[in-house]
Amino acid sequence: MLKIYISIIMVLGCPFIRAQSDSINSLGTAPYNLKLAYNTSLIYPGISAGFEIPLKKLNTGIIVKYKKNRSIVRERLISGNLNWYHHPYFHDNLYLTAEWVMRRTNSKGFVSEFACGPGLSRTFLGGTTYRVSESGEVSVVKLAGYTYALITLGGGIGYEFPVKNKMPVSAVAKMNLISMFPYNSTIYVRPVLELGLRCSPMLFSHRSLNK
Repeated sequence: MLKIYISIIMVLGCPFIRAQSDSINSLGTAPYNLKLAYNTSLIYPGISAGFEIPLKKLNTGIIVKYKKNRSIVRERLISGNLNWYHHPYFHDNLYLTAEWVMRRTNSKGFVSEFACGPGLSRTFLGGTTYRVSESGEVSVVKLAGYTYALITLGGGIGYEFPVKNKMPVSAVAKMNLISMFPYNSTIYVRPVLELGLRCSPMLFSHRSLNK
């Protein structure tokens, strides 16, 4: 199982490393965002942490359009996230996702976004699990659970403080649907709400202007 996780992390990490390298080559800087959120599946608590990197094909990932004396910033990013939530007496779900993010920010700092992407889920059963051998011997299974492929789809809104106050922090609320499969020969769908902050240690230094 450890080998599987290491392989998935390496595969998902390659695009982020390449994107960061392209940003360094084109801008002389490595812009990125870090995020931390309260992650809840219905009423079950959890946490989410990740990072975002803009795509080079849109220069820095930002296009500014002017309309009626107001600017609109459109971004295309890739995002890597490690998420967890706790469902009492059922399971703990630890899942890794890679997302394609489309984000729009207006001149007042209000943000809307859409994201989707693949992932890998590992659940850990909430109770003691036993295994019975063919000879009738009973043993406890440690870290019992299941591994699933996963697809996430979601949208969110937020407010970008740097627009007005020059603070490198944004507040975001996002609703995701995660689909795990095969789950007992079916697809298991669960809504997950994120409430958190996004920090930009290195603010974008260039913007492409289309008038």
